[in-house]
Amino acid sequence: MARESKVLKKGDGAPHFRLPDAATGEEVSLSALLGRPLLIYFGRGTW
Repeated sequence: MARESKVLKKGDGAPHFRLPDAATGEEVSLSALLGRPLLIYFGRGTW
């Protein structure tokens, strides 16, 4: 599966993606959180 790399610019919409919920392990999609406060952090390395 090829990965698409795209640099987002101010005003761009977020790409669609799914990630496991840290508490339950269930997959959550970005669209499922639409209309709710959300902070997405993508960091390199460790906290």
